[in-house]
Amino acid sequence: MDRTELSSGMRGQIIAHVTSRIMSGEWQAGDRIPSEQALTDLFRVSRMTVHHALRDLAARGFLIRRAGSGTFVAGPSEYVTEYRHHDIIKEITRRGGRHKAQVLRRELRESSPEEAAAFNMAPREMLFHAIVLHHEDDRPIELEDRLIAPRFLPDAMEMDLTSQTMFSRLMLVKPNRQGTEVLRAVTGSQREMALLDIDAGTPLLEVVRRTWSPEGVVTVARMLRAGSHSALTGSIRNLDPRDNQYR
Repeated sequence: MDRTELSSGMRGQIIAHVTSRIMSGEWQAGDRIPSEQALTDLFRVSRMTVHHALRDLAARGFLIRRAGSGTFVAGPSEYVTEYRHHDIIKEITRRGGRHKAQVLRRELRESSPEEAAAFNMAPREMLFHAIVLHHEDDRPIELEDRLIAPRFLPDAMEMDLTSQTMFSRLMLVKPNRQGTEVLRAVTGSQREMALLDIDAGTPLLEVVRRTWSPEGVVTVARMLRAGSHSALTGSIRNLDPRDNQYR
């Protein structure tokens, strides 16, 4: 066994030693663990081997290293669930279905006080407003109610909303955006339930999405789907403490 393999093996032993004590509860969140020198003496390895082992554990969220204070057991880490936003036309096509859009409203109008506040604009400034009912194989599947700041999509009134979604168009003209998203189970209005062709009392998944760019708020959208037609599949990852994106 060469020196590299030996160092790697000892690093693994140190990691196993530390994690076993954390997992057993012997070392609790906030506890200070033995110093690098103490672990060096315990395992009879180089200080650098211990340093790399503790650095790996810190990167994996087990430990917190504080300059001048020592190394401590980290508390439970936060995590985020990430999932992709698919264009509904592509989503339906991927399932082998046929998409059809029914445009219920398309207008350029003055904003209400609440809408102006959402867009950080003065009341009565103009907004593009569209309501589209999306069908899959002639079955209504999603009701989309969307507002867009006209300066980000100046030709919105000329768009063919039956062949291209506002989502896909915005991703072309303003792809680099940030935003917030709220998902709730709601009971729709009588009109919304009728448009989606579902029985009264059927739970709906409501998605309210607000996105912006450095130039301002781009769009605010509300989507409704019957619970039986909705599924969100994503991946879970630990939140890096240095990452402020989700705070």
